Amino acid sequence: MTTFRHSGRMGDIFYSLYWCLHVTHGEPFDLILRTGVSAWDPSNRPHMMERADAAFMLPLLLVQPYIRGVRIVGIGDPLPDDCVNLDAFRENFYAVCSREIRLWYYPQSVNHSDEFFAPVLSAPDPPKPCGRIAICFTPRYKECFDVGILSPFRDELVFIGLKSEHEAFCRQHFPVEYHPVENALDMLRFLQSCRGMIGNVSGTFAIAECAKILRILCLEQSKNNVRVYGNGREAYTQHELETFFNEMRSKL
Repeated sequence: MTTFRHSGRMGDIFYSLYWCLHVTHGEPFDLILRTGVSAWDPSNRPHMMERADAAFMLPLLLVQPYIRGVRIVGIGDPLPDDCVNLDAFRENFYAVCSREIRLWYYPQSVNHSDEFFAPVLSAPDPPKPCGRIAICFTPRYKECFDVGILSPFRDELVFIGLKSEHEAFCRQHFPVEYHPVENALDMLRFLQSCRGMIGNVSGTFAIAECAKILRILCLEQSKNNVRVYGNGREAYTQHELETFFNEMRSKL
């Protein structure tokens, strides 16, 4: 039985599941979430998993049929000698940051493209459709166009993500309803109930991408470290955002 360990943030964890499934050929594995240690630099807190982050992800990870168990550990806690250190795939910070996140774990020689079109996250008992379009924009990434064009449709939109992300979005763009969730499993269930999701790179978008929710990724192309594989679009210009948003609204 293979055991993997990781100390990155939510998006890093979910995107790494593709490599875990590739290595184990879909066989069940254990996952260790190591908190309090930066994936790259011990002084770099933005890339450090806090215990609250791990607890938020835990319910969603535990319902995945290929994950046998998840353990949360901290600094100084013993680790298995034979566990696969997923952070080791990111030792060269600047080299890996020039690649799409899922590729951090894949050697250049490995054929991976087909794998990324399959969902690696699912949630049991999906809720009834709510008819809304979820949005999540984190201030960590900036768009090179105005998402304010969504404002006339705010009654159809609902923000899902961190409370601080919602507050920052309302200050910068326009007020929009906020939907709080208790954990990542609740987040995916709500996303499943929506008509689609629009956002930039975030933990919320990672869940939508890994579950293949209908989605639009908004980001400056030169800084894009996430790609959309299947059932979604990448919007790099104002025109693309407006076109893809209208397409999403037209879907029943």
